Amino acid sequence: MPPPADQKLVGESWERSRLLGVDPVSSAPEVELEGADLSRHVAGHRMASVLPVVESVLVPGVVSGGHIVAVADERGRLLRVIGDRGVRSRAESMAFVPGAVWTDEAVGANAPGLALRHDTEVRVRGSEHYLELAQSWSCTAAPVHDPTTGELIGLIDVTGPSSAASDQMLALVRATAMLAEGELRTAAGLVVPRRGGGDRPAGGRFRLQALGPDAGLVKGLGVAGTTRVLTGRHAEICVLLDAHPDGLSGGALAELLADDRLDEVSVRAEVSRLRRVFGPGVVLSRPYRLAPGALVTDVREVMDAIDAGDVDRAVAAYPGPVLPASDAPGVADLRLEVHAMLRALVLSADRLSVLRAWVAGAGRDDLAAWRSLARSREADAATVAAAEARCRVLDHRFGA
Repeated sequence: MPPPADQKLVGESWERSRLLGVDPVSSAPEVELEGADLSRHVAGHRMASVLPVVESVLVPGVVSGGHIVAVADERGRLLRVIGDRGVRSRAESMAFVPGAVWTDEAVGANAPGLALRHDTEVRVRGSEHYLELAQSWSCTAAPVHDPTTGELIGLIDVTGPSSAASDQMLALVRATAMLAEGELRTAAGLVVPRRGGGDRPAGGRFRLQALGPDAGLVKGLGVAGTTRVLTGRHAEICVLLDAHPDGLSGGALAELLADDRLDEVSVRAEVSRLRRVFGPGVVLSRPYRLAPGALVTDVREVMDAIDAGDVDRAVAAYPGPVLPASDAPGVADLRLEVHAMLRALVLSADRLSVLRAWVAGAGRDDLAAWRSLARSREADAATVAAAEARCRVLDHRFGA
């Protein structure tokens, strides 16, 4: 089932299409731009500058799975459609081609159209599409903004089988859109902002290791610092509060921890126990939040490195996923986002040292990274041979 937010947007779209008289059987997207007109429009559009990011980061990891990648402008016109010829040919039957208009107003519920209408990432699965000709496809789309004005200038979309609307695909598309905005920001000569709503003091009284196999270790900083292991729930609370520096209400924190299975009273009790672990002045209330500078996490260190475009530092600081044993919804979302963003940065860097570090650690099962390593012009014969062998192993394991 898609998330409730996606369901709500799809339901509203269907009702809107019925009121507008859009025929789900006979309607089809209009192709507004073709030939030289399309080429001129693409060349002059700001989304043209993000195409290299999309092609280097998103395309290699998804097109082999029967997906196509599309980039569109702010009016829902597809600028580029990338994928295997056979998949693109099938998509042409529903006019999913460069120059076609895929707005919500024109053709009803679809991920690109809803992403533009609501300025948010959206997933649409199979029969949720309003047009019958699109109901054999699923899709995920995320908007892209101008870093100077904040204006929505286009979107990035993945369309294909049901996996096109998976949690993993959502994280990858979201990460690619963020990297695209970073590329626009760099081109404009702007400083990359820190994530999470404002500057945060460096240092801290405690440091939490929330990444990889040793997740849950917390160390008191200073000469007499001691190391202890947090409970799974306490580690989840710390990670979620670190990811939301402006704070969370009890209800919001409960939803991020356990959907509908946790009430605010239970959250209050867990926070009270957590305060006894850290002592006063670390976890604040109304809303729940971490005191500035009181706790640093390795998740934050990795995200800061990603935001700064420092791929070497980010890979070195990333031993593995966020709290891998946690099934808290908010942690699972963060886990996917951090991994997808770092992976996207690694693949876009396409440097031998970075690829080696990635596949030696958290990216050891990343087929796209091994393929990039095997193709690297910097790699010696032994490295290429080892990478090709690993590709064959992963191809066999994943049934490629």
